[in-house]
Amino acid sequence: MRKSLVFSLWCLAALLFSCGEKVKEQPSLSNEKISHIMADLFTAEAATNGLSGYPKDSLMQVYFKQVLDMHGVSKEEYEKDLRLISNDLPRMEAIVKNAEALLSPEKKEENTENK
Repeated sequence: MRKSLVFSLWCLAALLFSCGEKVKEQPSLSNEKISHIMADLFTAEAATNGLSGYPKDSLMQVYFKQVLDMHGVSKEEYEKDLRLISNDLPRMEAIVKNAEALLSPEKKEENTENK
């Protein structure tokens, strides 16, 4: 009798814990900040367009580090947030569109007029 009671309690506990809502890890960076970082990385990629091989790889690593340092973000933090956001396709698409909009000529004109 006692063994069946202990077994029943274990089964009940397992059932309760398995039904609990899992807390999803959230990115530490805002969508806006990630968009700005992406826009800067797009620019860095464009700056190395005419290069290939080792010089391009080396320069991209330098640019990548500079962009992340400029935004006060570590490579690990940025990559972790991208992995988390990649599970939410609409959110990722919105971030990429915002990054592209930051690079559009119309957006640049607005920013220079406001300064």
